[in-house]
Amino acid sequence: MIHNINVSDLTVSIVIPDGLTKPAETILYMIYPSMVGFPDNWLDTHANRYETPIAVVYVPADRWNDYLTPWPEPGETKDAQPFAGLASQFLDVIGGEVIPACEALIKPANEFSRQLLGVSLSGLFTLWQWPGCNLFESIACLSGSFWYAGFVKWFETQKLDKRKGNAYFLLGETEPRAHIVAYRSVGVNTEAIVERLKASGIPTTFQWVPGNHFANPLGRAELALSHLLGSDG
Repeated sequence: MIHNINVSDLTVSIVIPDGLTKPAETILYMIYPSMVGFPDNWLDTHANRYETPIAVVYVPADRWNDYLTPWPEPGETKDAQPFAGLASQFLDVIGGEVIPACEALIKPANEFSRQLLGVSLSGLFTLWQWPGCNLFESIACLSGSFWYAGFVKWFETQKLDKRKGNAYFLLGETEPRAHIVAYRSVGVNTEAIVERLKASGIPTTFQWVPGNHFANPLGRAELALSHLLGSDG
């Protein structure tokens, strides 16, 4: 069953499996732009397949570049809008408002884990919050925007304690050949991030998949769900 709630200026679709017979031991949170939208039957199918509640947090398109970036930066092209760098405030909303509202509805087990999945800039946000935040046990970053200025250098300074969870990364094979020069470092930057996580003893998987940044969004989300919630998770 799908429940739609509004929290702050966010819309959240919460899917509770029809056949869930006991309190949930895992909840998957997904952060996506509002113009994407997952089909109800897709969400229902996967929530029921994994017997796991799924909460999709839809960020307004006009706040996507602001809410999910860790510090202010100019736009990636001359005419692009700058990034506001409001990730800290957005994380406060996620932890202080979104999660309590979702879990009041889901009513999980006393001990349970949260997973976080992000794509593009929300993939950047997903990794950015992980070193200093214990809200989410495991993460998945699909085409994470790791070209973001200063991000890899910042990540190299973070203390990475070995943790119970794991990390999953996915990147389209043509993304390092993007027509916008700023994006072309995404491949080597993702590989550097993955190697540092592995060196820190954190189970980490990285997959190259066909296509560009926008290709096969549902199929890529299914790969991440299989890793986080299935036999590979």
